Amino acid sequence: MKNTREVVGHIIKEEQISLLKHQILPKTVVVNIDHPFPGFHGCDFNFSSKPRSIIILTSQLYSWAKILRAQAAYNKETDSKINASFAKILIGNSVYYGIRVKALDSYEQIPELQKKLMGYGFKLLKNKILKTDKPVSIKISKYFNIKMLVENIFADACVENMFYIEIPQYLSWENFRKITMQIKHNVSNNNYDVVKGIFYKDETVKDMIRLYKSKMSLELLQEIKQRYEKAIIPHTKH
Repeated sequence: MKNTREVVGHIIKEEQISLLKHQILPKTVVVNIDHPFPGFHGCDFNFSSKPRSIIILTSQLYSWAKILRAQAAYNKETDSKINASFAKILIGNSVYYGIRVKALDSYEQIPELQKKLMGYGFKLLKNKILKTDKPVSIKISKYFNIKMLVENIFADACVENMFYIEIPQYLSWENFRKITMQIKHNVSNNNYDVVKGIFYKDETVKDMIRLYKSKMSLELLQEIKQRYEKAIIPHTKH
């Protein structure tokens, strides 16, 4: 797509998860993310016949390169177009690793994919009970296709209604949460979902926030950007 660029990076979000109990290999652990934008209240994301996003948990840490090679092999062998990314889930003090998968045709496809992953050398997490009563922290490493709208504000070239704003500096999760709540109480339209992340681009790291909202105006994006810029520096001095 013209005037777009591909960058790598990651997003960190906090959300409620559920575990799939059926249509997976026995004793394995698969996280289902059926509500992709918990901070957005403008429409109802009902349970879908197709998985929106799942995380197949592995018994150990695997490199993103290995995951991408597995994605390429699976898509070639099955004529599929799945999108696989590296995922890390933090539940309390416990850390779990996995493969985030999007663009599956159905839930019935999951056991086949799990078997293929095992054939590619991945060991799946088994016989583990995860607590799902509270939101968990999820980190997803992935590619982003972005198009600049104005300086430091980008639209996602592949995902409709997705936008990114680069912010001046790193925010811890707690500072991000506090500043975001302050801004949401004062911005002209707070009906959007927001998570934090980074881009690796221009030979450095760019801290950013990712926003989701249908019919998001450039004026609202600029307003949100200005409010974060004003809030970040004073807040992080404390």
